[in-house]
Amino acid sequence: MKDLNLLFTFEALWRDHSVSIAAENLGVTQGAVSSSLKRLRQEYGDKLFAMVGRRMEPTPFAVQIAPTLLDALDLVREAQTRALEFAPQHCRKVFTLRTRDIGEAVCLPTILKLLQAEAPLCRITTVASPVEETLSGLSIGRIDLAIGYLPTLKTDIHRTVVSSQQYVCALRTGHPLADVELTLERFLRQQHLLVETGGTGHVLLERALIEAGARNNIGLRIPQYLSAPYLLLESDMLWVVPAVLGKTLSRHFPLLLKPVPLVLPEFDIALYWHDRFHRDPQNKWFREMVATALRQSLQD
Repeated sequence: MKDLNLLFTFEALWRDHSVSIAAENLGVTQGAVSSSLKRLRQEYGDKLFAMVGRRMEPTPFAVQIAPTLLDALDLVREAQTRALEFAPQHCRKVFTLRTRDIGEAVCLPTILKLLQAEAPLCRITTVASPVEETLSGLSIGRIDLAIGYLPTLKTDIHRTVVSSQQYVCALRTGHPLADVELTLERFLRQQHLLVETGGTGHVLLERALIEAGARNNIGLRIPQYLSAPYLLLESDMLWVVPAVLGKTLSRHFPLLLKPVPLVLPEFDIALYWHDRFHRDPQNKWFREMVATALRQSLQD
């Protein structure tokens, strides 16, 4: 039997003698139970359960195989119970996070604090893999979690949103527009700095600038975020940046933040992990710890 969920369906029908009650106890729809029963019947070549009055009763063949299947399910549960004994304070794993430099600057300090408190023997490595390599890395366990705005990361991937963000416009103090309202006309006349982030949802930002008429005013394209403030300080360029990064950098650089005079959608910062590790207690603990850290750092 390739799908362990079929074992749970068999057990529920054996115990409850009802498709509807089995579905309720399993937390699924009646259709899902019926579909699983159909697969079980195809696999074993037997009806397994049949209506007798108002109850689903096992066939003689189902009675014959039930002890073996139910014992197997007990072994699965025992293995899960042992896995749940994961103790972070004794873990020595090196966890790998996929994040850009924006995540390292904004989120990694809080992640490290929580990691030190809960699992002091663990370590973290970060990578900035392209989306295709991120997907393969997550699937084979080379990457434990991915952080960011990665709407194209979908195949066999789970995600949890930790924050919704918006964009702001960053410029240096002393900029000619520092003390005036940043109107759309003024915004479009300026030269813009653009961080190119292929494979992320931030490509929408470049599209919005081009559609607004600023195609020829993208004065500089760079592949990373953290060199941008140094470039702003030596120029009159504007930089449309995720608000959380703008706030973080303005604590350390003489930068001003203004509302962007373009209609830009909010975007979600999320955690992503592969379905293979969805039930893994080590991964589950790590992603819950990282999610807590991200919610703290992204709300500051």
